[in-house]
Amino acid sequence: MTTIAPSAPQTIVKKHDRSDALQQARRLQPTGERPAWLGARPVLSPTKAELGWLDGISNPAVFDGLAAPWWQLTLPALSALFAGWAQRTRARRELTRIDARSLRDAGISPGAAAFEAAQHFWQAPIELRDYPSDKATV
Repeated sequence: MTTIAPSAPQTIVKKHDRSDALQQARRLQPTGERPAWLGARPVLSPTKAELGWLDGISNPAVFDGLAAPWWQLTLPALSALFAGWAQRTRARRELTRIDARSLRDAGISPGAAAFEAAQHFWQAPIELRDYPSDKATV
């Protein structure tokens, strides 16, 4: 009769146990200290650009408007955007009022006009007339 010698107790690692991974991640996290093998950090003198970057500019008045709050700087751009959208909406509304004969006289396909009129206000307009004579340079 043979007997089996008792072995060392085995630790059961559950699939959801991530303690090993957490310990390794903690070891890899930066401490903010410079490693000894890199040596001391060299002391660099500031460059001319860092000392006075406005010294070479003859007219620093270019930067006068930058002291305004962000909303005052973006307001003109937003108002121009909204005005462009309103103009596009008006143009597309007027395009639906033109009859097919007048569109053909202007060199515009009624289908292209209907497609353009169906676009949303934020979408860029398409080229309605696609004839070579329109693209000729003078």
